[in-house]
Formats: sequence, structure tokens, C-alpha cells
Amino acid sequence: MSNIAYRPTAPFGGLHRNLNRIFDDRFFPVSEATTYEATDWVPRVDIFEEEHNFIVTADVPGVDASAIEITLDKNILTIRGSRNSTSTNEEDGYKRRERFTGDFVRLFTLPEAADSNNITAKTTNGVLSVTIPKTAESQPRLIKVISGA
Repeated sequence: MSNIAYRPTAPFGGLHRNLNRIFDDRFFPVSEATTYEATDWVPRVDIFEEEHNFIVTADVPGVDASAIEITLDKNILTIRGSRNSTSTNEEDGYKRRERFTGDFVRLFTLPEAADSNNITAKTTNGVLSVTIPKTAESQPRLIKVISGA
């Protein structure tokens, strides 16, 4: 039995993903090194800014926390990991495989406001959350205006 989904725009899917990737990297541009890294799959990532932190969340279902490595080198945050499968062949009962397995790498250039010494990370329910605090110097402050007369 074959499960075939009709997708008239399928040939444009890769182009659409690549264009989204280009335009989504406005605030945290992806390092040029990403282009040259060999990866089997790419986890979806959300990046948002709070008053005192930047938060990077990545969908990594089925990836054990011990299989994730996060490094910071020259202001480049690298999230690297692996999701492995024991079997992929039809003899083991698989009729269809849509979930990616293998290695992944994501690289992000941190903004100047990032406090690289206090970055924390945790996984909850298949979502990796990396918290990047802002430096005290980058926090907004009120400057009092005095009369010079």
C-alpha cells in the first residue's frame, strides 16, 4: 500500500525553504560556515528577544541532551547534535520514513549585547532552549537632562 500526497507546488519547496532561510537571518545572521557543514537534517529554530535575554529555541525531538553539544568560539554559537535510528529498512516493519535522522549543525553570530560568559541551555519535551543574557552595558537606562542656565 502506497501513501502518495498530491503536492502541486512540491518542486518549489526547496526554493521556498532557501529563500526563507535567507530572509529569516536578519537579527542572528548564520555564519558562512553553515554552508560548508555537512548535515543530515536541520532543526527548526525560533529566536526572540526579551528585555534581559535572547532566547534560541530549537525543535530536537528524539535527541538526547547528551547528544547535543553547544560551543561558543569568536562570537559564533554552534549547536551540534545527532538523532540516530536503529533501523530504516522495510524488513523491520517500516513502510514510510519521514523523520530525519543523523547529524545536525546550526551556527549563529551573537550580537554585541550578548553576555557570552553566562549562556545556559536545557531541553524540555524535545525543545532545546538556549538563554543568552544581555550585558549590563547594553541594558536601556534613563539619562537625566539638566538645565544649563
